[in-house]
Amino acid sequence: MFSRHAWFGGRRSGARRTEEQVGSFVDLHGPALFLVVIGIVALNLLDAWFTLLFLSHGGRELNPVVQSLLDFGYGPWPFLAFKTLGIGACVLFLTVTKNFKPARFGMAFVLIGYLLLLGWHLYLLWRLSAWAS
Repeated sequence: MFSRHAWFGGRRSGARRTEEQVGSFVDLHGPALFLVVIGIVALNLLDAWFTLLFLSHGGRELNPVVQSLLDFGYGPWPFLAFKTLGIGACVLFLTVTKNFKPARFGMAFVLIGYLLLLGWHLYLLWRLSAWAS
């Protein structure tokens, strides 16, 4: 799973035999997975930005772990670091294990979850702008 070729010059983009494809590890992952990963990271950053925006307008954080990070006393930086490193580690693991069915399900679940969350944030932004005017 964590061979030296995965980071420096690997060439495996798939299994040698089609029956070995599911459950195999590869070094090259392809542009489609790259777009999914970039999409998840971008949606994660948008979620953080919207969270801080709504908190600055009187909103409240419902997640007690996130609220404790925001109350830590150093501003939003512990929250941003936790959120970015946390989703980064999860997406890295799901990328490395992309040929396993649970990993593909997990990647789709995270992407769809963040898209739904973006929709919720846009709804709240619309409500906030309607309230402000």
